[in-house]
Amino acid sequence: MSYLFELIRSFSFGAAIPTPIPSPFINPTTFPAARFADVNTLLGILTPLVYIVAAFVFGSMLISAAYTIITAGGDKDKIAKSRSTATFAVLGIVVILLASLIVSILGFVTDINIPFL
Repeated sequence: MSYLFELIRSFSFGAAIPTPIPSPFINPTTFPAARFADVNTLLGILTPLVYIVAAFVFGSMLISAAYTIITAGGDKDKIAKSRSTATFAVLGIVVILLASLIVSILGFVTDINIPFL
């Protein structure tokens, strides 16, 4: 690494380039990028966020479907459309929960530690 800095210094035409000093300040508490050192850490942060977004989408789809049913005024097409929206919302949340359950079961059976679930 120092060879690279010496090479850059030789092309600097006399300008002073400071040599990097190892610092105790680059650690996971003070340097945010150091927190994502591995995939498990990143997934441990992103997985709950995905669940929260999925819950909001699920709730908004159900509220939208309920509002459409209430304001349909007896129109069969609107009621059928809102029922399908509610059905897809429930199926979507079930798929997300089943995927999480399957990954947890596979981790348990294969004795692999999956910390992000």
